[in-house]
Order: sequence, then C-alpha cells, then structure tokens
Amino acid sequence: MKALFDADILVFRCGFAAERNKWFLKVGDGHTQQFDYKKEAEIALDEQLPGIMSREMGVDYNLWSERFVEPVEHALHNVRVVVDRALESLHLTEWDVTMYLSGKNNYRFDIAKSRPYKGNRDKAHRPTHENAIKEYIRSKWTTITTSGEEADDALGIAQTQLGPTESVIITQDKDLDMIPGLKYDFVEDVTYSITPEQGLYNFHVQLLMGDATDNIPGLPGIGKAKAKAALNGVELDEQMEVVMQMYQAHTPDKLDWFEYLREQGQLLWIRQKPNQMWEPPESTAISADPEEFNLYD
Repeated sequence: MKALFDADILVFRCGFAAERNKWFLKVGDGHTQQFDYKKEAEIALDEQLPGIMSREMGVDYNLWSERFVEPVEHALHNVRVVVDRALESLHLTEWDVTMYLSGKNNYRFDIAKSRPYKGNRDKAHRPTHENAIKEYIRSKWTTITTSGEEADDALGIAQTQLGPTESVIITQDKDLDMIPGLKYDFVEDVTYSITPEQGLYNFHVQLLMGDATDNIPGLPGIGKAKAKAALNGVELDEQMEVVMQMYQAHTPDKLDWFEYLREQGQLLWIRQKPNQMWEPPESTAISADPEEFNLYD
C-alpha cells in the first residue's frame, strides 16, 4: 500500500499551528490587558464600557493584535507528529509515503475567466515557516513538487495509476473525493473509500455548487443542499444532462452557458491522467425550461 500525502495541507496546518495572534485591550488610562482571542477582548470591553454607542475606538479604548511566531523547530515537530500519527493509523511506514507539493504555475489561472482562480485568497496570509517546512518535507520523505498543475492533480493521477486499493490519499481536502480509491482524513482519523460512481457524483455536485474556497462560482445561489437536491434520484448516466440543463437555465446573463460550464468543469476537475482536460458532452440535445429547474424558491 502506497501512502500519497497531500503535503500542501500539511504545510499550512502545521505552519499556522506554530503561530498565533494575541489581542490587547487598553481602556482609557488603564493598564493593557492581553487575550488569546478577539472575542475575549470584546467581552471584556463590553464589561468595562457597556453600551455600543457610548464608546469610540482611539478615544475611549484601543484594541489591537500582534502576531507571535514560535521557533521553526516547533512547526517542524508538528509536521513529524502529524505524519507519524497518520502512518501509524494506516499501519504503514515512512518508506511507503510520497509527499505531494504544489509548485510553480497552475493551468487553472489561465482558464478562469468569470472570476480569478483563488482570487479571494489573501496572498500575504501564509505561514511564516512555509519554506522551512517544505524543505524539511523534501529532506525527510520522497517528495514530488508539481509544475503547471496542483498537487491535487498529481495525487489523482497517482492513485488512478496505482489502483484504488493499492494506495491511500492522506488529506483533509474533500475535492479529492472525486478520485476513486481509499482516503484517509488525518484530522478526523477516518479512512473511507470512494467508488467510481461516488467520485463522478461528487464532481457533478461540485459543478452545480462551485468551490468558494478556490473562488469557483458554479451556478449562482446553488449550495451543497440544492446541488444534491437537483441530482436526488437521478441515475448516474443522466446526471450530466441535468447539470447541463441547469446551466442552460441559470448561467449568469451575458455568458455563454456551454462555455461557462466548460470553464467551471476544467477548474474543478482533478486530473486522473497526465495533461487531462475535462470537456462537457455535446450540447445539441439539451433544451432547458428554466421553471422546470428552478431551485431558487
């Protein structure tokens, strides 16, 4: 059994675990108070200066935060603990694991036209020890750093090539649930299997709802519950027709619905073969009545 580790998530989780904000409150001429969480500081402020309209920031009080970063050794220790626990739970050794990191460039940035891909991310909000963690991972385990695509794509290709029962993807990213095979959620300590049918269904659901984390809009107003409701009871080989009919009925104005569907699908699809690009079926037989596919009421 080969362990395929989503190291992108590892970098961010372990990096941010080694740094935190401290909140400071100074009311009038009083002493400066320190809190671990902003909410705690706000509660203290309400107790000391009750009344929303009766206080002014910078006049009656000051509230601010400062970032405290632990030594890099703490972040690296976090990585080692997470990896060891995951491999122990799976009864595997570090000789069985390959780490996957996203490298430079990503074809999705060129595909995204309706919204910038990951344009909602704060580029400055990254772990202080990010580079050190990546170098540590490369020094300790076999590591693949992608070029032109994401680590998710390399993980999907690897699991498809190895076979669904000969590998396990270690991640917390539910996007990888469109890839058939074993998955291990290292945060929840849960192992589960995705069948080809479940993987395709999960992709169809994402086509409708998009992915807010990556700034992929999908259809406006459609969340997970409405996406699942639209496909409830629909045979797997008929689900894409429903998806296409909903795109035809509800694609935002001034956009070509078929091209919009292609864009969303290519942004969401995780590759199972090298250089794979998802394409929607031909649209000639599709004719949608907007009222028939109205989930907005």
